[in-house]
Amino acid sequence: MLVIDENKNIQVSQYDTFSIRFRFTNYKLTHADKVVFAIKKTTNSSEVVYSDNFYNPGNNFVDVAVPKGALDSLEPGAYIYDLAIMNSETERILTCFFTKSFIIKGVAHNV
Repeated sequence: MLVIDENKNIQVSQYDTFSIRFRFTNYKLTHADKVVFAIKKTTNSSEVVYSDNFYNPGNNFVDVAVPKGALDSLEPGAYIYDLAIMNSETERILTCFFTKSFIIKGVAHNV
């Protein structure tokens, strides 16, 4: 199950796979842009517990796909996430929004 509220806070069921489309206002991705989706335990922690890169040059959106097994090492609980665009040519880093909640809910089934 996947729930995203109006503030971009995300809740997912443990072991689920999902894909989320993020649209950018007034920004079109280039061939040099990498979109980084990252999850940390807390805003004060230095360790990123999950991160992946996504590309979609020429478009104003990116699909963040989390495949089977990608989050299996994360226990149910509260985390935070954000999204950033990093350009390899200009070295510009653009944080798309301040950190949001990422909650993993435990489930009864095992996969």
